[in-house]
Amino acid sequence: MEDWRITTLGDITENFNRRNKDSVSYPMYSVTNALGFSPQNEVFDGKEIKDEDISIYKIIYKGEFAYNPARINVGSIGRYDNDTPCMISSLYICIRPTADIDSDWLFHVLKSDRMIYQYGLFGEGGVRIYLFYPNFSRIKVLVPPIGIQKEISSVLTLLGQKLHQEIKMLNEYQRQKKHLLSRMFI
Repeated sequence: MEDWRITTLGDITENFNRRNKDSVSYPMYSVTNALGFSPQNEVFDGKEIKDEDISIYKIIYKGEFAYNPARINVGSIGRYDNDTPCMISSLYICIRPTADIDSDWLFHVLKSDRMIYQYGLFGEGGVRIYLFYPNFSRIKVLVPPIGIQKEISSVLTLLGQKLHQEIKMLNEYQRQKKHLLSRMFI
């Protein structure tokens, strides 16, 4: 752990604000705690909520992150992984990793239980906690060298894929059991 360093999220991320000034009609997305970036019509049951003036929306490109400052404390942060740009509400906070930070590693860090706990500690407000970038940027994080970041993210990504497959298989077994039980007691 020789080259590991303690720093802040502000030192390893850049906050940006790219408005849709040319009013280009990109797909509209939202950021949820369960799925990250999702097409807005899927989040809101087929409805796409869009103002007449789409120039106020923000444009996001592949590999960039966004979070809802009023819901980050429940994990509403995600990374956009599609090749074509999208637009999101102007209320979202947009960030990207600095050059010396692996995007996959940062994704795992930002979605970790420890970090979600930190979001609540650094947020402000009463009933609803808000975490804007100035306070987000103050959260401390232990950063390994880039090679170790890549190794960590590779293992975590592989485990996530394995877990996803296991959950899918479990759901299939449950569906099969339900079907068999329904046939058993005719």
